[in-house]
Amino acid sequence: MVTQDIDSKEHYKEPFNFEEAQSRGFTRKTLFETEHMRFSIYMILPCQENPLHRHPLSDEILAFTHGAGECVVGDEIVSVEPGSVLFIPQDVPHAVRNTHKTETLGCTVVQSPLPCEHVMCT
Repeated sequence: MVTQDIDSKEHYKEPFNFEEAQSRGFTRKTLFETEHMRFSIYMILPCQENPLHRHPLSDEILAFTHGAGECVVGDEIVSVEPGSVLFIPQDVPHAVRNTHKTETLGCTVVQSPLPCEHVMCT
C-alpha cells in the first residue's frame, strides 16, 4: 500500500508547472492512478479557471484545500472554500474558478472510472 499525507507537502518534491496554467488556466499533478481511478491535485491561479467541460462516462469529486472560488455545476454556481467537497456526476458540465486576486485555489480531484474523457463545453 502507498500512502501520502496531503498536508506534509511531500507531493511538492517536483514543482507544479505553472507555465501550464498560462495556456490552460490551471495546473494539475496526479498523485495516484489505478486502472479505475485517478487522484490529483489542481492548482488554479488567481482569477483563472478550469473551463466548463464534462466527463461523459466518469464521476468526479472535488475537495478544496485552500483559497476561495466558485464552481459551475450544471445550472448552479456554488461558492467553495477549504473544506468544501463537491460531487460531479458523469456528463454534468462543470467549471472551477479562482475568484481570489492573490491566493491560489487548491483542490484534490478524484475521477472514476478511467479513462476520464474531457469534453469542452461551448
